[in-house]
Amino acid sequence: MAKILIAGLAGDSGCQVATLALHEKLLQILSENELVYASTLIDAKQIPEEVDVAIIEGGIRTEHEKHLAEEIRKKSKTVITIGSCACFGGIPGLANLEEGGELLKKVYAELEGTVEGHLPVHDTLTNYVAPVGNVVKVDYSIPGCPPEIDDIAYVLTTLLEGKVPLLSKSDVCDDCKRERLGTYKTAAKRLHESIPDPDRCLLEQGYLCMGPATRGGCGAPCPAAGHTCDGCRGPTEKNDDQGLTMLDALVSLANELGVNLSLPRHSGSIYRYTFASSRIEKLLRERFKI
Repeated sequence: MAKILIAGLAGDSGCQVATLALHEKLLQILSENELVYASTLIDAKQIPEEVDVAIIEGGIRTEHEKHLAEEIRKKSKTVITIGSCACFGGIPGLANLEEGGELLKKVYAELEGTVEGHLPVHDTLTNYVAPVGNVVKVDYSIPGCPPEIDDIAYVLTTLLEGKVPLLSKSDVCDDCKRERLGTYKTAAKRLHESIPDPDRCLLEQGYLCMGPATRGGCGAPCPAAGHTCDGCRGPTEKNDDQGLTMLDALVSLANELGVNLSLPRHSGSIYRYTFASSRIEKLLRERFKI
């Protein structure tokens, strides 16, 4: 019987909820194993010793979260991160465009509407948002915002069976059923400004779709629903930097699509979930001391 831990760091508990959405599969897992820590399910205050499988959601933004991740790693045989925040830093990682203390001051003391410039009292902030893997060794990662339920079930059950789980090596375009013709529209578009052809590749129509730079295995539900892939599953198997991969694809199209590429302007699109784990973030930190 394996001991299982589910812990949340900086996040909204959405990935823990996704884990609970395993329903019958979760009941079967829990009937054969022991859940020793899970803030959304049981009242356990301390991280127990000798955990077999630890599941961590959320990135690291405070010293408390950093120490908690280190404690979990020390007491666990296997650590799994679930969700884009834990795996890559997630959307909160875009805060790394500025140093943490300066960003806190700007938001709470300098913006119009703040009251007497008082900063909130809370746990000590780290300078930057970090994915869990930047702080401790992670054995397996399940990406997505939220992660796919089938991926969680597959990785967890495979590990508990003593086997090695393998995630998809495809990209979202491999999963997408939209037709690709190899020709592109001459102007960039936004979904709220026009209605796309329901059958044609969205990128070829001029919409910024992150499919070519994003790990597949999700079945491409966003393009199927008429929405561009926003990259929540992070980089593909072959490319470790999602934004640079997408920039490489876009540079040759920039003139055709009329896009004036800019890192500050487009980081929220090409690095929406992975800026905190990108090469560019590290370069900016080293060169400009942000």
